Amino acid sequence: MTKELKLPLLPLRGILVFPYMVSHLDVGRERSMAAIEEAMLGDRKVLLASQKETEIDTPSSEDIYSIGTVAEIKQLLTLPGGTMRVLIEGICRGKILEYIAEGPYFTVLVEEHQDHGKNLTLDLEALTRGAIHQFEEYAKLSKKVPNETIGTVLAIEEPGRLADIVASHLNLKVHEKQLILDAVDIEQRLEQLT
Repeated sequence: MTKELKLPLLPLRGILVFPYMVSHLDVGRERSMAAIEEAMLGDRKVLLASQKETEIDTPSSEDIYSIGTVAEIKQLLTLPGGTMRVLIEGICRGKILEYIAEGPYFTVLVEEHQDHGKNLTLDLEALTRGAIHQFEEYAKLSKKVPNETIGTVLAIEEPGRLADIVASHLNLKVHEKQLILDAVDIEQRLEQLT
């Protein structure tokens, strides 16, 4: 099921936030702080979309991936020096349909993509089991994934959510994570993850 929303856009540099992820972001660019302030005046929702190149300080619409994550701002702190620390929680995928305004911050028309309860086919079940097995192997080898996280991941029953949470724990480059975020179809997402 999809619906369209008008949201402030927060371009991210060097990171990507998946749905279901809870993360702290330090925000210092004026345009980004204006987007956060606007979201706080409304329903606290913002679209988080990664920049294609981290070096660009003032990105244009061409510099930003078209699929991001609709997120809710859970907490906001103003730090000394004028930057903001924002606690956000990813809700679902969002595809930018149109840039409505570029100043004082980006405003975008977003098509929201919620994972719908897809029937668990044999293929989907096999892909899910394969992803879980590979994540367990990765966790053993990397030693950076806490045991509690492995337990939490194993308890997830929704394949789409599982793929997003596993991807958020992998040490991948932003463009590699973006390929997983771009996969709206759950089977494609699990294949991309694997």
